[in-house]
Amino acid sequence: MRYRSGGSDRGRAGRGRAGGKIGRAAAVRRARGVADAQGDICAMRLTEGLEDAVLALDTQPAGFEDAVRKADHVEELRRILGILLDVLADWEMLADREARGP
Repeated sequence: MRYRSGGSDRGRAGRGRAGGKIGRAAAVRRARGVADAQGDICAMRLTEGLEDAVLALDTQPAGFEDAVRKADHVEELRRILGILLDVLADWEMLADREARGP
């Protein structure tokens, strides 16, 4: 939850900044000699960019409560979340298929 002061309730999100976790996972893969494919790099760029954008909201001096066009922003976020849910479903399907093997 975002507070007017610019802070947030990290407990509700269930985690703090995960960018470090992604970096550590990549370091472990490199140590094992497993290189990231271009698809891995693109996927990490997407997830890190989304996380950075969401966490940047906490640094803004004015919150959503100060927006004039709240309904417009809600509708736009709903549209984007729909796209992200489609991407997530596709990624889950591909990951499950790969986990099961040929």
